[in-house]
Amino acid sequence: MHGGSDRVSPCRVALRRAVTVAGMTENSFWTCLPQAQVRGSGEYTVTVVLPPFPDQSGDWPPNDPERAREFAASFGTVDAVLDYHGEQNISDGFSLTTRDDLDWIQVGVWGNVIGISDPALADDGNSWPVLEQVRNLAERFPGAKIIGSATVDRGETHEEAAWVVPGVEPVHSEGWPVEDDPSRWTLEGDPQAVLDACGVTPQMAKEADVAYDPDDPTSTYWGGLGELILGVHRPWRRRKVRTSVFRVRHTHDATDLMEEVWISDQGAY
Repeated sequence: MHGGSDRVSPCRVALRRAVTVAGMTENSFWTCLPQAQVRGSGEYTVTVVLPPFPDQSGDWPPNDPERAREFAASFGTVDAVLDYHGEQNISDGFSLTTRDDLDWIQVGVWGNVIGISDPALADDGNSWPVLEQVRNLAERFPGAKIIGSATVDRGETHEEAAWVVPGVEPVHSEGWPVEDDPSRWTLEGDPQAVLDACGVTPQMAKEADVAYDPDDPTSTYWGGLGELILGVHRPWRRRKVRTSVFRVRHTHDATDLMEEVWISDQGAY
């Protein structure tokens, strides 16, 4: 169920190639056609809250498209930003139908909050891209609160979360809830210490139906806990918040992982 290194994607039948878009040459790392079918669905976000953590419970600051583009270009899964396609409501998201849809990301910079939604963050348990990008961002933004989460469902769900909160040991959680075996779940750090540091009470978690069970991490909705940690700085449930939309070329490694996770013809994991 966890295997990824020995899978053969249908994309491998095509040669890597160069294509011309709007008068420029795009060196593509994909090995399949844009029409290749995406299999599965998911959510995949990283949110950065820069100190001094201002109260944004009221009016949400507008998106800054210029800063959003700068962040997109510097994000670890992105090799180059190819096109800017304006803004859209954060709730609109993208429907992943074909390989071409995997080249689109959403990025918003709202005052002290930065958010990105990128399908390259999804994993099958072998690469841990959320942890990698959260660590990279922690080095870039010391003192920031950084919450990353990704789930992908292809008949069975894989979930990964990584949290960095100032003054507390980082947390990384990863596994397959369907296995219902805590011994096979990756969990590093002390989630309860992070929740306490961010003022997330057991009652708050219970009301959100995401209570943390230290004895059974497989039953915890890690993405939901991450949203509670973000609190008033949580952008992803604000339906009218605007984000910038970019078409990007992902890095070679990120592209290979997306072919494995999203395009592989192995069916459910």
